[in-house]
Amino acid sequence: MIVSWQFVLMILLSSFFLALFLYRPIKKTISHDASNIAINKQKQEELKLDFDHGFIGETQYHEAQDEIVETLASDLNYQYSEEVSTIPFRWTIILVFCISVTSLLLYAQLKPTIPSDDIQSMESTVSLIDSVNSLESYLVDNPNDFQAWKMLALAQFNLGEMKSSLESFESALGLNPNDVDLLLQYASVFAANQEGSFLGKPKLMIDKALDIDSQSIHALYLSGVVATNQGDIILAEKFWQKALYLMPSNHPDRNVLEDALFTISK
Repeated sequence: MIVSWQFVLMILLSSFFLALFLYRPIKKTISHDASNIAINKQKQEELKLDFDHGFIGETQYHEAQDEIVETLASDLNYQYSEEVSTIPFRWTIILVFCISVTSLLLYAQLKPTIPSDDIQSMESTVSLIDSVNSLESYLVDNPNDFQAWKMLALAQFNLGEMKSSLESFESALGLNPNDVDLLLQYASVFAANQEGSFLGKPKLMIDKALDIDSQSIHALYLSGVVATNQGDIILAEKFWQKALYLMPSNHPDRNVLEDALFTISK
């Protein structure tokens, strides 16, 4: 077995720092809870914005949200403060020896593998492709199924098939032009196709959705986004404050609106 000098250096450095850590008593109070919660909150806000903009579907949104919550739960730990006492030198030598031997054995067994994240991504893509194919086949015989067109448009968008997605949205819109949820999803996808700008056609669809349902929190939020695109911070604040007023106090997305209002008020 040929071991590269970089790997040997890594073992030596790891052993050195382990010995240093074990042989020098330390006292430190550790608390990562606040940091973990802040990071988790930011991830949830970014995920919600992607969902509000229609960049991800509802199923993907809930799956990603569950994953964020599980990650936070595993990372949280209790505050503690303790004195680490020095251990005998012979135990330090034994530990260093065990680490070195174990590292060499693992090095001999290492083989190129596909990262689990890549595997999950591939499986997700395959699943979406299957869904698109199934919906397209179904719509050949059922061209008037509004919900199927809507689902197809979102699935195509998630696959990056922007042109096909917009065409499917148009088909759905032709069947039900007054569906608020469809108008807002279409506006978000159309905006994504023009580098995130909600001006033009997306604004017209959002305005129409707000005319149909003036109490729609999603429509009010996107109207605020349109106002920021136009540089009208006062109007954006008006829309977001109304959305916040209509939103239940225990709604998980209140923080998103509160942060948006805080940002534009600076």
